[in-house]
Amino acid sequence: MEWAIFFIIASITLVYALLPLMGGRQVWQEAPDAKDEQIKSLESEKASFLKALKDIEFEFASNKINNDDYEKLRNHYRLKVAEVMKELGDKKGIKGGGSRENTDG
Repeated sequence: MEWAIFFIIASITLVYALLPLMGGRQVWQEAPDAKDEQIKSLESEKASFLKALKDIEFEFASNKINNDDYEKLRNHYRLKVAEVMKELGDKKGIKGGGSRENTDG
């Protein structure tokens, strides 16, 4: 009787110990680095500024805001979008400047 109890306990212990090894490989995801998080944050910020620009244009077209306010707000948000896009380019390693190569044919 004692051998049976010992055998049962040993079997359960052995199965419990070997279970992680028999379960297959588990692939771990790498944690996103700080640069990826900053890029996501900047892209979200850019999207919100672009939505604000769209809303301003809609309100101007609906005559809810006057021309002076429209120009001020539009210029403000366009500047914000440009700043965010420049920062995104810096984070992603994209060089900007707006110049194009001169290709004389």
